[in-house]
This record gives sequence, C-alpha cells and structure tokens, in this order.
Amino acid sequence: AGFYREQVPGLLLGVNVGGGEVRGCFSIGDRAFVVIGAKLYELFSDWTIRDLGTLVTNSGRVDFAQGLLDLLIVDGVNGYTLTLASNTFALITDPDFYGSKRASFLDGKFILVRPETQQFYWSEGTDNADSYDALDFASAESFPDKIVGHLVDHRELWLAGEQSIEIWVPAPSGDQVYQRNSGATIEVGCASTHSLQQIDNTVVWIGRDKQGQGIVWLAGGGNGYTPQRISTNDIEDDLASVGDLSGAWAWTYQDAGQTFYVLQVPGLDTTWVWDASTRKWHERAEYDGGMLEQWRASCHMFAFGKHVIGDEEGRLYELTPWEYTYAGSPMYREWTSPHQSSPERQRVFFNSLRLDVTAGETDSGLDPQIEMRYSNDGGYTWGAWAARSTGKIGQYNKQVKWDRLGHGRGRVWQFRTTDDAKVSIIGLSVDAQAGQS
Repeated sequence: AGFYREQVPGLLLGVNVGGGEVRGCFSIGDRAFVVIGAKLYELFSDWTIRDLGTLVTNSGRVDFAQGLLDLLIVDGVNGYTLTLASNTFALITDPDFYGSKRASFLDGKFILVRPETQQFYWSEGTDNADSYDALDFASAESFPDKIVGHLVDHRELWLAGEQSIEIWVPAPSGDQVYQRNSGATIEVGCASTHSLQQIDNTVVWIGRDKQGQGIVWLAGGGNGYTPQRISTNDIEDDLASVGDLSGAWAWTYQDAGQTFYVLQVPGLDTTWVWDASTRKWHERAEYDGGMLEQWRASCHMFAFGKHVIGDEEGRLYELTPWEYTYAGSPMYREWTSPHQSSPERQRVFFNSLRLDVTAGETDSGLDPQIEMRYSNDGGYTWGAWAARSTGKIGQYNKQVKWDRLGHGRGRVWQFRTTDDAKVSIIGLSVDAQAGQS
C-alpha cells in the first residue's frame, strides 16, 4: 500500500512581547496590527513593535474590520478606532454603539451585531467607524434565534444565528441599506462566534440546530448555499466530549497552494486542521514531557510575505515549512496507516516493511530517527516502538526498513518522530504473504 504525508510547518520565534495572550491580529497592505493583553501594537517586518493604545479589556478574542480611513477593533463590549493616517487610537463613546463580538465592512459601512439579540447595526455616514445612529439597524427574523456571529463574503453579509443563517446584500436603492436574500436562508445555525470563517471562496463553521450541535459545515461547494458536512465521526465525537462549544475559534491560511481551516476548541488535547484541497483532517499538537497538548497557535495574519502566528503568552512567530520544531520545542509528528488485511481474513506473515521518506535533509551532526510500531487488533493494543535512522546529512538514499514483523489477520502501522529534521512520508511498501486461516 502507498500513501503520502507531508509534515506540517514549524514555528520560528519572531518576538516575545509578553503582557498577556495574543487576542487577535490583522494586516492591511504593508501594515500589521496585533492585540496582546490590553495593548494594541503595530508590528514591523523586522519584528519590532510600536505601542498604539490601550484597550479597556485585557483578555478574550478581538476582531477587526478595515475601512478606507479607519481600523475598527471590537472585544465584545467595547469598540475602538485607529485612524490609519495619524495612528490616533480612541475608545468609541457613541451611546448608539452597543458592542459586538465580530466586525465587518461592506459598501462604506462598518457592520456589528448587538449582543444577545437578532439585531445587526451599522455605522453612520460613509467610512466612519466611531459614529452610529439608533435607527440604523435591521433584524434577522427568519428564525426566532439570536445572531451568534457574522462576516462578509463576496459582498454578502452572513448572519449566523443559533439555528439558522441568513444572507443579506446591499440594497439597490432607497432608504434601506441592506436587504435579505430571501432564497438564501440556511437551516443550520452556528455554535461558536469565532468558528465562522472564510475559506476557499466560501464559508465554514461549527454548526448547531434543533437536533444538536458539533458538525463542521462548509457552505456551497457547487450546491449553492446548501451546507456540506466536512467533519468526521472522530471530530464530532471530540466536539461532543467538550459540551459547550461557544469558546471555540478558528482561523484560516493558505500556503503552497493549500488552504487550511485551523480549529481550536478549549477542552481538547489537540488542534484539528482541515485541508480544503484534499478535504482531509489532521491534528496538530505540542509534545511536552511525553504528553500531547493543544497547539499554541491562537491567531494568524499574512504580513510582510510571512505567516505570522500568535500564542497565549504574548509571543509572535513565523509559520514556515523550513523549521522543524515549534520554536525549539519538539514537533511531534505521527502517522497511522490504513488498516491492512487479506480479503478472507487469512493469517498474513509480514516479512518486511519499507518506508520511503525524505532522507539526508538535516543539520550536520544529527542522525534523525523515526519509530514504528504496529497493531493486530485495529489499534486497540500496540507493540513496542522500533527506531530506524532516516539518514544523516547527504544520505539521500538511506533505506528505512524493518524486517521479521510477525503475523496477524490484520495490521495497522504507526510511525512517529520528534527530531529536528524534515520527515515527510512518500510511500509505504509491505512484503507480506498470506498463510493458512
């Protein structure tokens, strides 16, 4: 059997700012902004920072929306503006500003959702992030549910409620600013405000409806607005084990022609990541003292030609395929093969296994190892790990092979490595012979 597994990128530390969690980040052209703790900073290409202002809150996720003149930042209760030309930072004090967990911009208006209601509202005038009018609002009323989150995609305003999603568009004329697309109501709601994200020219989110919650949905995909289930049973079991999914969040990024949806769910030990090109999921995690912990990445922006990642301790990193650790901490890479067995479930004798991997691509002096173990009962129990070298620097033809591997009626192979070296699996070849039942 053959399969291909590319290792995930590593993290290269850019700057350790400290002062709290990285609550969100956002790039505009050649400028980049990040909220860490209670501070808004501008990040420069050499990883230096400039303090631009102080927020009222110091924890919880923030969201950004960009206009022609202003950057709007919201933290759920408060709103802040940054005038881009002068770097003037200010708290929004307009009494008709009601707070919002998310922020969007469409046709000259900043769009917000009044917390715990069906109402969304927008800024007064054109490109004016700090002025609001109590009459500038509308309600999503297809279902009697509160709006959980919103975003703008392809000039459409997605309003995600607890049991439904409405699509609104700019009104062509008259006093109405936005109007409902009556043919685009989705009867699946959203379980988490910040799980709702744009990806691959459509929208993805953790769903919730009258029947339950915990399915990850992708809108459209050739079927109009009809959502498609992209989560697997394993992921849905994980989400069900958490219970309250309201604190989950996600971010997306594109690299080397592939687009990824990174889903962080408090309460899980790992981070689930969906590859939109292959439509496959994988997990990312930290390896600490033999235990797996959720991946440290809390937010993402593409700035200065780099993927910039923040974490919960005020550090900023570059996400890069040329780094094989998480900023010096081991990167745990594990692959599990599909189940192998003969059609009649005969006993199979496994003479040898050859793993085709990237070899010889490491720093001088290192001899990176990859370990293998196997299970004869579908992964319930496992044998001991057996290590092999993947080749010192320049050993490009290094053969990674295990011999005399016993017998069984079925076999699952598992491989792992934590060494500071590139290890991508290109193919798996097994020399096996069926015996008597």
